[in-house]
Amino acid sequence: MAPSPATAARRPATRTAPAPAPRRPPLRLFEPAPRRRPRTRRRPTVLVAGILVVGSLLSVVVADGMVAQEQVSVATTQSRLAAAETLQKQLQVAVAQQSAPQIVVSEAKQLGLVAPPQVVDIPHVALDVALPAPDTTPLPAPPAADPAPSPGTPATSATSPTTR
Repeated sequence: MAPSPATAARRPATRTAPAPAPRRPPLRLFEPAPRRRPRTRRRPTVLVAGILVVGSLLSVVVADGMVAQEQVSVATTQSRLAAAETLQKQLQVAVAQQSAPQIVVSEAKQLGLVAPPQVVDIPHVALDVALPAPDTTPLPAPPAADPAPSPGTPATSATSPTTR
C-alpha cells in the first residue's frame, strides 16, 4: 500500500542522522579537600554550655534541699501549734470550772467572806444617749492684787525662797 499524499507531506522524505555530539570526557567524582575549622571556637562554647547545665542542675538540687528543710520546719511548727492549742483548750476548761458560781461561793466562805445583807442593783445607763450638761455655778473672782508696793513698805517676793 502506498502512503497517501497527506502522510507523505508530513514526513520528511529522507531521514538524516543526528549530528554527532562532541565527545565528553568521562565523569569523575569531585571530592573537595576536607575543611578544617579551628576547634578553638567550639571548645569554649561547649565548655560554657556544660557549665550552665551543671550549674542549673546544682541550683535545682540546692533549692529542693531548701524547700525540704523549710517543710520540716513547717511540720515542727504545726505540731507545736497543735500542742499549744490543746493546752489552751484545757486551760479554758479549767478556768470555766473554777469560775462556776458554786465554786466561787465555796472559796469565798473558806476565806471568811459573807454574803451582803442587801444587794443594790445599779441602773443601766445607755452609752449612746447624751447626758445633760451639769448645773455649775462660776467661781467668784479672786481679789485684785496690789499693783505696786507703797514707797515706805519693804517689797516682798512672790516666789518662795529655795533651801538647800
